[in-house]
Amino acid sequence: MLAVITSDLHDRLDILRAILSAHTDADLYLDAGDSSRRPAELEPFITVKGNCDLHGSERFRVIEFGSARILLFHGDRADLSDEGLYMLALRHRCEIVIHGHTHVPKYHCFRGVQIICPGSPAFPRGGSKPTYALLRGDPVEKVEFITVSHEKS
Repeated sequence: MLAVITSDLHDRLDILRAILSAHTDADLYLDAGDSSRRPAELEPFITVKGNCDLHGSERFRVIEFGSARILLFHGDRADLSDEGLYMLALRHRCEIVIHGHTHVPKYHCFRGVQIICPGSPAFPRGGSKPTYALLRGDPVEKVEFITVSHEKS
């Protein structure tokens, strides 16, 4: 199984389209907010509302991905420490937590919970490159960060 994960596009629909074109075979498309677009404009991506989004209403979503439950949310107004994300995962009965907001790619396991931030393909921070993430396998066996060009075309 393959899932494509983006976050923090901040109105760069051109980048989202390029990512979608590169992964037409994915089983799931997730966006962790701050796209600055209406959810319908992001389809087939399932999205959540970030602090810079005017449209949409769902701040948290639980999505089934094969045998795993994923908690998808943006990350503003939340404790993004490992302990805070672990507690959110427990509360929502999820094995994977995906968030955005920081614009910095991150992946690791904490007490059995996989924590993923895809970074930002549009506006990276903290010296990181412009990235999005891929999840592969059921159960998830590999998380990969893909670097993209963020120059306007």
